[in-house]
Amino acid sequence: MKRIITNITGGLLLAVSIVPTLLSVVSCGQQAADRDIAAADSLSEVAPQRAMTLIDSLEGESTMNKSRHMKLLLLKAKVRNKLAMPMSTDSLKYIADYFDKNGDSNERMLAYYILGCAYFDGKEAPMALQYFHEAAAKADTTDSSCDFKNLSRIYTFLGEILYKHLSPENALIAQKQAIKYAKLAKDTLNAICGYQRLTETYYYLGKYDSVISISDKSSKLFRKYGYINYAASSYGIPIFIMVENGETNKVKPYLRIYEKESGLYDTKVNKVKKGHEIHYYIKGMCYLNENKFDSAEYFFRKELNETSDYNNHQAAAKGLYMLYKKRCNNDSVTKYAEMWNAATDSAYAQMSTEHLQQMQAMYNYNRYRQTAEEAEKDALRTKYISIIIIMAIMAAAIGGALAVRTYIMRKRRARVNEIKEYKRKINELETSRAELESINSGLNAEVNRMIEEKTKKIDILKTEYEKNFNNVKDKDLFECEPIVIQIRWKARKTTKPMDKDEISRLKELFKDYRPLSNWENTLNNNEYLICLLVRLDFVPAEICILTDLSSSNISNIRKRLLEKMTGREGSPKDFDKYIKSL
Repeated sequence: MKRIITNITGGLLLAVSIVPTLLSVVSCGQQAADRDIAAADSLSEVAPQRAMTLIDSLEGESTMNKSRHMKLLLLKAKVRNKLAMPMSTDSLKYIADYFDKNGDSNERMLAYYILGCAYFDGKEAPMALQYFHEAAAKADTTDSSCDFKNLSRIYTFLGEILYKHLSPENALIAQKQAIKYAKLAKDTLNAICGYQRLTETYYYLGKYDSVISISDKSSKLFRKYGYINYAASSYGIPIFIMVENGETNKVKPYLRIYEKESGLYDTKVNKVKKGHEIHYYIKGMCYLNENKFDSAEYFFRKELNETSDYNNHQAAAKGLYMLYKKRCNNDSVTKYAEMWNAATDSAYAQMSTEHLQQMQAMYNYNRYRQTAEEAEKDALRTKYISIIIIMAIMAAAIGGALAVRTYIMRKRRARVNEIKEYKRKINELETSRAELESINSGLNAEVNRMIEEKTKKIDILKTEYEKNFNNVKDKDLFECEPIVIQIRWKARKTTKPMDKDEISRLKELFKDYRPLSNWENTLNNNEYLICLLVRLDFVPAEICILTDLSSSNISNIRKRLLEKMTGREGSPKDFDKYIKSL
């Protein structure tokens, strides 16, 4: 028995000693998990493949709590996105929902950004637009720790989608936001790339002077920071514009820089990188303008044979048509005119199909935005109706004021509560206004006009109400006392002075008002009464009636009282100002 008791006691002591150790192990495990997640996050930008390997090794950790596990899943989605690996939108929505409730602003923004990327990769433009907009709305740009670099990427995607879907004005807005946040993130390269990207949108809008100006500036900035190939490739669109305008001599220096430094053209074999075959057309046009027909034909045929793109075929056929027109070869002119026409028709058909798809996508997106806007309008309309009702109640309450002293006190207490409710409603409205202002700046002009109009009305109501409230607040605290009402009526409607009872009640009213009651025993009766009446804002003519003293006598007493009470000389009006300031 003794041995059994000894074993039980020893077992209990062992268990008690193990518990703190286990807690310490769990705590150390969580800290280690935090360190590993942070290490994977730091690798995600510079070495995403290594980061993915580390994340895969961490996913099997059984000691990781849910919060850390979700952070790991978000980081994994970020790395998969960087590595262009396919992702399930359902799993990404689950992650976004979790961080919408439990994450900080940067985590919410990242989750919705990755979800938008998944739809973008799946060529679902409306859904991508929706989630990119939501991602941008999750950012807290007032916080110095805001991930401005990620926010810049979001606006870059928004700009690209809007540009491709025939909304160049909105694309410009998004592109400029991308530049702004890249600068805040101190991401110099992406800020300059964003600036140079404006040239595509301005070219689409036909603003060729802006295209050339921006290209020159961005090229200089690229060179300043050592990005030589970017500097050279930024001349691509201006070169095309100059060639189309027949400015061969002007385009030559830019063309040399482009071919030598952009990394897109191999001068040894006269070959351009895939996707940039339009450069052959540019080369051919330069030679054609110089009447070097063989060289021009070489590059036109090179473009015709090395790509199946309708736009390149159209350009090559156009070049050959112009070449044979200069050579006066009518058969070839006819041949390539027909080829040019056929390629134009094919390109137009392809473009029409793409435009229809784009218009359908934008229509679906606009329907989604209109639904959201209508919901916002309904909510705002409800708030306005509530404010109108509150203001009507307040007006009715003010209209019945000053009936009796008891009612006045009750009205004042109600007024305080109404002011609190009013301010709460104003705060709600201002919060709604801030939310509205954060919505995509591309909302239609009618909604913006309504917001501006209603905001002005709120401000006017607020100003009028606060003015009314201040007027009531600043009134004399004795204004509503029965004795004050009584003697004010007597001064204005009769010529009778105050009787003893009225004088006694007036003095009793000021008994606890120390700034004046302390002088009662120092001043004579008339002097003290004049002090009280001036404090109640009675004019000298009314004081003459109530005290049965002459106007000159009242003026002399006021001057004398100023010197007696303040030790300084002055006018009767100076005395009035002094008394009213007490």
